[in-house]
Amino acid sequence: MAPSTLAWAPLLLGLAVQVELAASLPKEECYSGSCDADEFEDSYALLQHRSQSHILQDQEVAQKGSNSVPVFVMLSLTTVSQNGTLLDPAGLRANLTKLKDVGAHGIMLDVWWGITEPQPKKYDFAAYKELVEMAKQIGLKVQFVTSFHQCCNEGDSCYIPLPSWVRDQSGIWFKNALGDETRAYISLFADNVKIPGSGTPLRTPSEMYADWLHAFRAEFRRCLGKSIVEMMIGMGTDGELKYPSYENGPWSFPGIGMLQAFDSYALKSLAAAAKKAGKPSWGTPPGVNETGDSNSFPNETEFWREGGGYRTDQGKFFLAWYSTALGEHGSTILRIARQALGRNVKISGKIAGVHWWYKYPSHAAEVAAGYYNTNGVNGYRALADMFARSGWAIVDFTCLEMTDASQPAYADCGPQELVEQVQSAAHDAGVPFTGENALSFYNAGGYNQMLTYKPPTGSVSSVTYLRISDELLEPANLALFGEFCGKMADSGFVTPFNLVDA
Repeated sequence: MAPSTLAWAPLLLGLAVQVELAASLPKEECYSGSCDADEFEDSYALLQHRSQSHILQDQEVAQKGSNSVPVFVMLSLTTVSQNGTLLDPAGLRANLTKLKDVGAHGIMLDVWWGITEPQPKKYDFAAYKELVEMAKQIGLKVQFVTSFHQCCNEGDSCYIPLPSWVRDQSGIWFKNALGDETRAYISLFADNVKIPGSGTPLRTPSEMYADWLHAFRAEFRRCLGKSIVEMMIGMGTDGELKYPSYENGPWSFPGIGMLQAFDSYALKSLAAAAKKAGKPSWGTPPGVNETGDSNSFPNETEFWREGGGYRTDQGKFFLAWYSTALGEHGSTILRIARQALGRNVKISGKIAGVHWWYKYPSHAAEVAAGYYNTNGVNGYRALADMFARSGWAIVDFTCLEMTDASQPAYADCGPQELVEQVQSAAHDAGVPFTGENALSFYNAGGYNQMLTYKPPTGSVSSVTYLRISDELLEPANLALFGEFCGKMADSGFVTPFNLVDA
């Protein structure tokens, strides 16, 4: 079967106690009904080999001197309406034509679970098929995001919740120490829990994601690898592989966020891991009196301050368990996606750019989101290795437009160093690296910073600009964006500056 947690944990953590922890974590299961274990292992190994071959071919092309980087543009979150139709198709076609005319290579769009599976196992991809055909006629490629998360919040103009038959369930949601619960994405600790109302027979979240992906492939089989060049696999809130540490409860930048380890399945998992390790007293996560609330600064807390609880053996054990669980969730979903979608289309996963408090010793905001990047651990390298093992997925990262100087000094931000760390992790793991901006911008400074990651000074293989808007389409802004697309596409263009060292 899949690489076990035992294989993942030592690489991620370098802690002897993880040998015991690993054995207690749940093993990945084959997609229900698709094959037996031996057949899955054989077919998955073949897919992995073929996917690896595609990546090696891409790397060989790059080594021959092609430094051209395609630019995609994210579309509006509400391009497809709640009732499953394209909003303003004529206006959309006109805008896509403008993007093509200035050099954009393609577009990216969320395929919302809450829209496409209104009833269990009843799928509707009609609007997305219409979009693919439109893009094909215009000459644009398509990246889709399998958005198994909620879009925005109730009351927002772009609010798209999970399917009601999922959202109405209780006990399967991430929870923090204050009892705050989010229904924006199912807790990863419930991946193997049978969900009432999910169909007959009842399905686990992992099975529901697999069924959706198989249905998508059946609908778009002839487009995968052609018009649809990449599938970004959603694995958490915002489509990113992370805990909703700064989304579950009231939060404002640069709060550290809160650990998401208090739903019943998370507590059961931690208790079992601690017992297996011979440390049953370690089976409770640190409470709010130790870690603070969502808007705390690390130096205000007992756990995250310099030399605090995160440095103790118990703290290391907890963070090992917490980050390992995130990695195993990613591995499970990426493997499911590769099996369901086949080998002809690239798959990717997004890691969030949690850049605030990066320069503080505990890296509190990152670690609360699941990225264990302290105590001598490089969690991003471990995630990149997991992406390589679990379907040869591309590592996608955010905040490529940001500089350290653009951030408030008191928040110890390090977006440039963080991007460099993740880019290096992907390179060392042998998987492609792609990226996007975290916030909208319309100035040369943001584009120039993104250009620093273009080969040969960087290794980004594609970029996606967030996002199309009336402001982007203003003539002056569109012209500047076109210049950016041209420089990215030009194999001979080499960034004449390095803002990382500025």
